[in-house]
Amino acid sequence: MQSIWFGLLMATICLEGLGRKYLPQIPSVGFYLLKDVVLLFGLWRFRPAASVTRIGRHLYRGFGVALAIAVVWTLLELANPDQESLPLGLLGVRAYWLWWLAPFAIAGALHHPRQKRRAIYVLLIMAVAISLLAIVQFASPGDSSVNLYTVVEGEEIYATVAPVAATGRVRVASTFTFLSGFQDFTILVPTLLLSIGLDTKERRLRRIAFGGTLLTAAVVPMSGSRAAVLLGAVVILITAWTAGLFFTRIGRRVLVGGLAATILALFAFPEAFVGVQSRFGNVEETESRYRGVATVLPPIAMAVTDFPPAGIGTGMQQNARGSFRVLPKYEEELEPCRYLVELGPIGYLAVWTAKLGLIVALLRAYSILKRAGRRGAAAAAISYAFLTMNGNLTFDHIWQALYFIGCGFILSEVVAAERANVPAPGSSPEAEPLGAPAPMLDAATS
Repeated sequence: MQSIWFGLLMATICLEGLGRKYLPQIPSVGFYLLKDVVLLFGLWRFRPAASVTRIGRHLYRGFGVALAIAVVWTLLELANPDQESLPLGLLGVRAYWLWWLAPFAIAGALHHPRQKRRAIYVLLIMAVAISLLAIVQFASPGDSSVNLYTVVEGEEIYATVAPVAATGRVRVASTFTFLSGFQDFTILVPTLLLSIGLDTKERRLRRIAFGGTLLTAAVVPMSGSRAAVLLGAVVILITAWTAGLFFTRIGRRVLVGGLAATILALFAFPEAFVGVQSRFGNVEETESRYRGVATVLPPIAMAVTDFPPAGIGTGMQQNARGSFRVLPKYEEELEPCRYLVELGPIGYLAVWTAKLGLIVALLRAYSILKRAGRRGAAAAAISYAFLTMNGNLTFDHIWQALYFIGCGFILSEVVAAERANVPAPGSSPEAEPLGAPAPMLDAATS
């Protein structure tokens, strides 16, 4: 049952775009919210054990107050006089906080090694299918049926709206509605497969994980995104360094996998790399992107953003505002700037601090997993810590869902490491019950 639920959850995230494209008679909001329904069912059906919630709270300790303030502030902003739509506001609250529960659902459902192994197979199937469709789209004309992006109010939008100028090739979206969804997948999922999949003791699964990672990483340039290529390269370097570089078996696997993916992409899809390289030639656009990265720091975000002191209300910067006939008073593209516009500086700083708590929790998980000898999972933890502020955790629902699913995998690895470290009750005078503070966790995070 857990494996079926996880497969359905991944399908509702990764295949949402196909529903929007080929079933336009169904309102797009239905596909948007379907993954939320599946997540909530998993939370109800596979309630995480006390040890899972205890370890999760322990990893996040010190940031609970900031999280509580951030949640309360987003609720208070529903009463903001500039908030024009309560349904849009509630959708905004959902975007801020619902998927923060996902790691507990994932760790609760994947507590057994067999279930975790099946979940990795689900990720592999998705990765291969999405990558193969991306290859077909890249090789096809922009106005072909396979390159339909989405349908908006009866109008079909094709990949011809955003070609790569240097090559004329399309920027593929694969099974997703938007280019960003495909980019999110090719960054977050290979990180898991490369780290956790290659660390498994089962040789067959390890080889399949290597192939799936190789294929998915090779199609990253087809998105035409510079950020996806740069983040992918940095993640490989972080993963290899964490795994021990040339000095450990998992480290050598990561290095070989990264090198093989680069060679495959260069020789099999040279036009994709040419397209990405040409975008770096646009100096003005590149500098603008670098300035955008700097807005992860609160002083810079506040300096470059025009925002009202009290914000304009939760949800008012959501992409769905057009569906609610809400005309934007402020137009911001970057997530930190959107926080400031919606919540004002106090709410923004509370949310920023809550996200900082995720980074600290992942670094603590890294320390525990490294002590436990789980180098692959440790590499995933530190990679996700790096990616936390680099993605749109609130205003990109695909990044949000895939990120927190990855955090769930990492939490499940920490729980497994703790269970392996705690002696069975009664086996020795020093043995402690599972509900007591875990010795490795306390030692690694004190």
